[in-house]
Amino acid sequence: MTSDKKAGVLLLWVWLMGTTVAHPAQLSGTVKDAQTQEPLIGASAQLKGTRYGTTANQAGVFAIHNLSSGRYVLRVSFIGYAAYDTTVNLDRADSLHLAILLTPLSVEAEEIVVTGTRTSRSIADVPVRVEAIPQEEVEEKLLMTPASVAMLLNESTGMRVQTTSATSSTANLRIQGLSGRYTQMLIDGIPSLGGLSAGFSLTQLPPLNLRQVEVVKGATSALYGPDAIAGVVNFLTKEPRKAPELTALLNGTTQRGFDAAAFYSQKFKKAGLTLLTSRNTQPRFDVDGDGFSDIAEYTRWTLVPKLLYDFSHTVRGGFSSGVSVEDRLGGAASAPRSAVGTDAPYLERIQSTRLQANTWLTWNVSPSRSISSRFAGMRLTRDDVYGSTPFNARQTVLYADVQYAADQGRHRWLAGAALNADAVADRTPGLLTSRGYRFHAPGVFAQDEVRLAARWILLVSGRADRHNRFGTFFTPRLSLMHRPTDALTIRLGGGTGFKAPTIFVEEAEEMGFRQVRPLQQVRAERSQSGSFDANWRGLAGPLVARLNAALYLTRLQHAVTADEDSLASDVVLLRNTTGATLARGGELSAQLTYGEMKLSVGYTYLKTSQTDRGRTEELSLNPRNTFGAVLVWESETAGMKAGLEAYWTDSQRVERNPFRQRSPAYWVTGAILEKRFGMIRLFANFENIFDTRQTRTEPIILGDPQQGRVRVLPVYAPLEGRVINGGVRVVLGH
Repeated sequence: MTSDKKAGVLLLWVWLMGTTVAHPAQLSGTVKDAQTQEPLIGASAQLKGTRYGTTANQAGVFAIHNLSSGRYVLRVSFIGYAAYDTTVNLDRADSLHLAILLTPLSVEAEEIVVTGTRTSRSIADVPVRVEAIPQEEVEEKLLMTPASVAMLLNESTGMRVQTTSATSSTANLRIQGLSGRYTQMLIDGIPSLGGLSAGFSLTQLPPLNLRQVEVVKGATSALYGPDAIAGVVNFLTKEPRKAPELTALLNGTTQRGFDAAAFYSQKFKKAGLTLLTSRNTQPRFDVDGDGFSDIAEYTRWTLVPKLLYDFSHTVRGGFSSGVSVEDRLGGAASAPRSAVGTDAPYLERIQSTRLQANTWLTWNVSPSRSISSRFAGMRLTRDDVYGSTPFNARQTVLYADVQYAADQGRHRWLAGAALNADAVADRTPGLLTSRGYRFHAPGVFAQDEVRLAARWILLVSGRADRHNRFGTFFTPRLSLMHRPTDALTIRLGGGTGFKAPTIFVEEAEEMGFRQVRPLQQVRAERSQSGSFDANWRGLAGPLVARLNAALYLTRLQHAVTADEDSLASDVVLLRNTTGATLARGGELSAQLTYGEMKLSVGYTYLKTSQTDRGRTEELSLNPRNTFGAVLVWESETAGMKAGLEAYWTDSQRVERNPFRQRSPAYWVTGAILEKRFGMIRLFANFENIFDTRQTRTEPIILGDPQQGRVRVLPVYAPLEGRVINGGVRVVLGH
C-alpha cells in the first residue's frame, strides 16, 4: 500500500471515529396520570440546569434530541400534579425511553379528598366541575399579599372579593354574583370560616401553608349541608414529606405594612408534623388625605400546628389546631387609640380571637373500601366598638362526620352522616332582645358514581338535614361527564341548597352592627343551580393550550335582604324577598404555555336580578363583564420569575350612593419579579401601578370623622391605590 493510500485510509478511519463519537444521544418518555393511566398532554419535560426541554404530545410522549453524553436531572411537571425528578446517565448514541406516572396533588395524601365528591380522585376524572388553584399559583400570590388569601381568590375567574366595610377593611367572597354568606369555606374539608367571622375570615388566613385551593361553583348542599348555596372553597394545607421543608418570609409595603411568617414540615417514621406561624401588621393609612383611613390598622398573630400519625399501613389519623388573635382599628386617621369608645372622633375597633381544633381518622379496610371520620370545633370571640356603640359576640361551631366509601364494579359509592352545630351568643350590653341563635342540623348523605360506559360517568347524590329551627331539607344533586376524546371533557350538572338565615349579612358589616335588629319571621333560603362546562387541552407545535368554557344559572328563593326603608334610617331590618333572585352567566378561561412563558386569560359574564315587592332590579356591586390576563416568564436556569397582570372590571350598579347610580369601569395592573440565589429568593411586587381607586372620583364617607358623624359608602373599586411590596423568602427542602 502506497503512502498516499495509507494516508487516505487513516483519514477515513479518523472521520468514521469522529462521526461515531459525535453521534448525539436522545431521551424520551411517556407521561401518564398515575390514577387513570391517561396521557398528560402538554406535560413539561426539562433537563435541570440546561436549555434542553420540551412538552408531551397528544399521546403523552416527549423526546429531547441532540444530547451529549453525561449525567442529567430530568424534571417532569404538569399543573395540578406533583413534579417528578429522576437522574439519567447517557452515553454516546444512547436512546433512552422512560415511563413516568405523575401523582395528582389532590390525592397525594390519602385523607385529603376532592371537594366535589368527597373521594380521593384526580380532578380531571371527577364528574363535578372542580377548579383547582395549584401550589405554583398560590406561591405567586403569596409574594403579593403574604398576610391573606384575598388576592388569590379575587383574581380567579368567576370569583370576586367584595369589601364589606371600608372602615375596618373587612371582606367576603362572592361566587357567580351571590353574596359571600352563600359560600361555604372549608379548611381541609372542615367548615370553620362562616357566620360571625365571615366578614374578615379571608383577610385572616395566611397562604404560606397552602398547597392547593379547590373551588366548586353552584349549590353543593348535597354533600356539605347548610351555607353551600353559591359554592364551596376548600383550602388544602401542605402534607409533611420525608424531606424536611422550612420556609421563612419577610415582607414590607410602601404603606408601612409588615409580614413575617415561617412554615416547617417533615415526615418521620410514623409521624409527620407541619407548623405555621405568622405575624402581620398594618398601621392606619390615609391614601387620599381626607382624614379617614382607607386601610385599617391591624396586628395579627397566627399559629397553626398539625400532626399526622400512621397507626398501621391501613390506619392513619391526624390532629390540627390553630389560634389567631387580631386587633383591627379604622376610622379617623390621626385619632389616638384612647378615643376608642367615644362619639368623636369616629373609630371602629374589632378585637377577635379564634381557637380551633380538629381531628380525623381514616381506615382503609381494603384496597376498594375505606371508613373515615372527622370532628372539629371552633370558638370565635369578637369585641367590637363602632363609635360609642359596642358589639360583643361569641360563636361556637361544632362539626362531625363519618363516611363509608367503596368501589364495586362500575360503581363508586359512599354513604355517611354529619352534624353541623352553630351557636352565636350576643353579649352586647343593653340589648332588650338578643340577636344570637343556636342551630344544629344532623344529616345523612349518599352518593353513587356510576361508569355508564368507557367515556361516560354519572354521579347521583343526595342529603337530608333536620334543622332544629327551620325543619327538614332534602338536597339532591346530579352530574354527568362525557369524554369524547382524551383531550375534551364535557360536564352537565345541577343541584340544590339551603341556608338558615342570620344577621351576618353585608349590610350589617357595612354599618357596624350599630342598629341591626333581631330576625323576625324569616324563612330559610333555598336555591337551585345548573351548569354546563367543557374542558379542552391540546398542542399546536410547541404551544400547549388549555381551554375551559362554562355556563351557569342559580335561582335563589326567600333571599334575606336588608329593607331599603330601614337602611334610609340607618337601621338594618332583615326580611325575605317576595320574589326570586337570579344569577346567570358564563366563564371562559385559557392557559397557553410556550417554553418558559405562560399566559392565562379569563373572562366572566354575569347578569343578576332580584324581584321584591313587584320590582325587579339588578343586584348591586356585580359587574356585568370582567376580564383578566396574566403573563409569567420563569427560567429554571436563570433562577428568575417575572410576571405582568391586568384586570378590567365593568360598570356596577351601586346603592345608597348620592354621587352615582352606576360605577365607572376600571383597570388594575401589576408586575412582579423574583430572583433566586440558592435557598434565598428576593421578590418585589408592584400592585395597581396606575393608582386606580374609588376615592379618585368621589369620597368614601359622608360627614366629618373628627366630629363623629360618619356614613360610609359601599365599595365598588380599590381603596388602597398603588402598593409596592418586597422582601425575602428563604426556602430549604422545598
